[in-house]
Amino acid sequence: MRFRGSAAIVAMAIALSGTPQIAHAHTSLVSSDPAAGSTVTSWPTEISLEFDEELISIGDEKSNFIVVNNGVGDQISSDNEVISGSKITVSLDPNTIEGPVLVYYRVISADGHPVEGEYTFTFGVEPKSEEGVQNNEKSKNPNYLFLASAAFITTFLFFGIYAYRRRENT
Repeated sequence: MRFRGSAAIVAMAIALSGTPQIAHAHTSLVSSDPAAGSTVTSWPTEISLEFDEELISIGDEKSNFIVVNNGVGDQISSDNEVISGSKITVSLDPNTIEGPVLVYYRVISADGHPVEGEYTFTFGVEPKSEEGVQNNEKSKNPNYLFLASAAFITTFLFFGIYAYRRRENT
């Protein structure tokens, strides 16, 4: 009897301590020109995005596109996307407005699923920040989630073992 309860607790601990694996079934952006987060001083004539899978077109409708907006929100991308394997390119209209440029894309990956995303780059001189002001970017994978999960699992195991031992002593 004692062996069965211990085995159940050990099995539960193993199941709870395993980390789930994330499956990446869709394509993702590998590179862009201009690059995400970059600053360009001369206006590009086109935007190119490269993905880790081939892009496909579905039906007669336009299923893959890039929309580019300048710093005041005007669309400055043409409607002439060209797909070549895993790369999509679109022409840009002339632009004189400096500031952040938003690049939004929607593509169909080789598995037939749509993938959307966006990034920004800066056109012109990058704005200078005030002296002494620091921009501390937050981590994309905050450690507090892992710590909270570990604390929850540890607490759950502790009370499980405590309750099991208390039940056997009575």
